[in-house]
Amino acid sequence: MKYQNQFALLDDARESLLQRVALIRMAQHSIKLQYYLWRDDASGLTLLNECKQAIERGVQVYLLLDDFTSKPTERLLRDLSQHPNFQVKFFNPLVHRKLRWLNYFTDFRRVNRRMHNKAFIVDDQYAIVGGRNIGDEYFGTHSGQLFSDLDVLMKGQGVNEIANDWLSYWQCDLAVSIENIAGRSRTEAFIERWQQFSKQAHAEQLNEYVFGGLSEETLDLSRVNWHEAEAQWISDDPYKASLSHKPSRLVVQQMVKVLSKATQQVRMVSPYFVPTQNGVQQIESMLERGIQFQVLTNSLAATDVPAVHAGYQRRRRRLLTAGAKLYELRRTQESPQNRVLPYFRRSATSLHAKTVTVDERSVFVGSFNFDPRSAQINTEAGLIIESPNLAQRIIEIFDHELPLRAYQVRLNRFYKLYWVDRSHVPVKRIYREPDAGLRRRFVVWLTARLPVDHLL
Repeated sequence: MKYQNQFALLDDARESLLQRVALIRMAQHSIKLQYYLWRDDASGLTLLNECKQAIERGVQVYLLLDDFTSKPTERLLRDLSQHPNFQVKFFNPLVHRKLRWLNYFTDFRRVNRRMHNKAFIVDDQYAIVGGRNIGDEYFGTHSGQLFSDLDVLMKGQGVNEIANDWLSYWQCDLAVSIENIAGRSRTEAFIERWQQFSKQAHAEQLNEYVFGGLSEETLDLSRVNWHEAEAQWISDDPYKASLSHKPSRLVVQQMVKVLSKATQQVRMVSPYFVPTQNGVQQIESMLERGIQFQVLTNSLAATDVPAVHAGYQRRRRRLLTAGAKLYELRRTQESPQNRVLPYFRRSATSLHAKTVTVDERSVFVGSFNFDPRSAQINTEAGLIIESPNLAQRIIEIFDHELPLRAYQVRLNRFYKLYWVDRSHVPVKRIYREPDAGLRRRFVVWLTARLPVDHLL
């Protein structure tokens, strides 16, 4: 069902973190959280501390976290969950808690299915959804890797739909309370970790970075640049992650319906772009009907999962032959003085955003990567927003910023691949995977020869 709502793009890493802090501080009744990854680093601890202050003033906090990466934060969450206002559940929990690698040998088919959804819901009135997990690499709160990512801040009737979807995950059998999972609880484990973090040399500077931008204006959401539009929330049935249930709905089916409505152009951003045989045929069909198809993904040098590049590499030449335009984000060096910049800017070292624009009118923003894992294995979710204004924002990135941030992959007259680098004057042509070392190329070569496409 479509609802009239208001949206704001969160394309700046720091702004995305500040809006989360602001929403937690505004919360009066409930904070409902759903994430694949929540790190115990600067941004993760900061948001947990904000949640701790919220529960102490009577707000109910519910955190649904995929169990695959929960180990670093588990003891902190066990401590916080002792407060009656803080409830924690792990999705599809692992049996072996200490030697987690044993689960791959004893229960691989089940533990391979993960909850990849991201949702941040406050008082059922506001929501932040998109591609960001909770960790420093998503918010630029460290000097290491920074993901180029995208979230949407939303308010309106449609937030109830996101909250209801969150509830379907929270109440399903695959979501298990942390109290029912083997492990020891330590009182004041979070306070000890927070104090330890606060004593670090860069904590004061980091505190200024995180909270220096907070003001009455930041907390006043009426000052946000809102765009009014109809939107539809799409998500996988939580039982997609179960081996014994048939899911009632799939994001991939709903995405196919959206793409099938294209009449002019499709512009896709996906960090892990692995089109299947069927997916390639659908793209070729669109191109034959005169629909432009453009993709931005990570170059081999920029991706954080080199093995996934093998699935994309296998289809790349065929897509180019059919007329698709392919762009690959360049690996860039970070500047310590200016490393936290907006979406697709020079500071980003790897692409993590997942978005699609269709005919300059529809925009998808969510957790869905265009690969077999998102389509068949993990649960995913996202928003389809009917907004020419937001669509135009993404299109401007392709038309004006992208040529300087990414290589364009092409074929010469002998059907040999080459990469066009327009950041050089004159324009430079490269005839092998740019900036990719021997180790990365070997990983791709090996993965391409293994029967693992369905796992990528």
